[in-house]
Amino acid sequence: MGKHQKTFQLSIREIDLIEEAVREKIGILAHVVLTSGDAQSAESRTNDELIRELSDLLGSLHNQKIFYSQVNRTGVPGG
Repeated sequence: MGKHQKTFQLSIREIDLIEEAVREKIGILAHVVLTSGDAQSAESRTNDELIRELSDLLGSLHNQKIFYSQVNRTGVPGG
């Protein structure tokens, strides 16, 4: 059996598209929960779990980004 690839090469645009799609899915799931009127239903609990997973995914993507800032002569990022 083959092994899963551990790293991926994605462009900034591709990451942005993934983040936008995940945010849209979270919005749709949250809307379903709000309009169902029954926050205790099995569907609402399942949606809440999925929203939590998707939010964690967004956090993971964010934490893996490398943020660059302008550095001045002292080597300390400038403001």
